[in-house]
Amino acid sequence: MDKRHQVISNETIIRSNRSNFALGIIGGCMIGTFALTSPFIIMQLRSPLPYMATPRRKVLAALEEISKIKRQRMQGNQTTEPVKQLRYYDLGSGDGETVLAAASTQEWKATGIELNSTLWVISMLRRMFSPRNVRQMSHFIWGDIWKQKVSDADAIMIFGVKPLMPIIAKKIASECRPGTFVMSYRFHVPLHSAAQMNSSARFGWDDKGALGAELVYDHEEMRIYELRDDTVANIKRHAIDSLRSTTSEK
Repeated sequence: MDKRHQVISNETIIRSNRSNFALGIIGGCMIGTFALTSPFIIMQLRSPLPYMATPRRKVLAALEEISKIKRQRMQGNQTTEPVKQLRYYDLGSGDGETVLAAASTQEWKATGIELNSTLWVISMLRRMFSPRNVRQMSHFIWGDIWKQKVSDADAIMIFGVKPLMPIIAKKIASECRPGTFVMSYRFHVPLHSAAQMNSSARFGWDDKGALGAELVYDHEEMRIYELRDDTVANIKRHAIDSLRSTTSEK
C-alpha cells in the first residue's frame, strides 16, 4: 500500500511539474508577445506615421537615379573636386531595409531613425549579420525623428502621410540644403510652386504641408523630389529680416 501511495504521489508531482512548466512557457510567450507588440500600439497612439516596408529594388533604383543626377551635374560644371560621400537618412526606418540597401551600394553613408524599439532592435540585428562593408556604412538611431538633425543629407526617405506633412516639410525646408532629394514611397508629397507661395510658404513650406520642391523621378510608386534653391534662399532671407527687425526695435 505504501509503495502504491508513493507511486501515485510521484506521478502527481510529475504532472504538477509538467503543468507548471507548461504554464511557464505560456506565460513567457504572452509576456514576449506583449513586449514585441506594445511598441506598435504605443506608436499608433503617439504618431500617425505608419510602418510600411519599402521594396529594396525600388530604393536602390531611386538612389542610383540621384547618384546619376549628381554625376551629370558635376560633369556639366566640369568640376575637378572628388566625389564626396553621399549621406542618406530614413525618417522612420522601420526594419532597416532602406538603410541597409543604401549602405550596400558603398556610395551612401546611411542612417536610420526609428522610435519603435522592436523595429530598432530588428534593424540592429540585421545590421549585425550584414557584411562588414555594409555595417561600416550604416547606422541606426533609436529616437524621435523630430529631434535628429539632417542638415548634411543628400537624400531623405519619408512617409508623406497627410497628417505629418506640415511638420516634415518644415523640418526639411528649415534644415536641408538646396538640391537635397526627398524620397517618398506610395505617398505623393504636396508641392507648391514659386508663383503660388503664400506668406508661410515663402519659407519653404505651408500650413498644409506643401514643400518647396519639384518632382524629378516617378517610377513604380517611388518618387524623388528636389528641394529648390529659392526655398532655402527665402528661409535665410526671413532669418536676416527677423534679425534686422529685432535690432531696430532695440
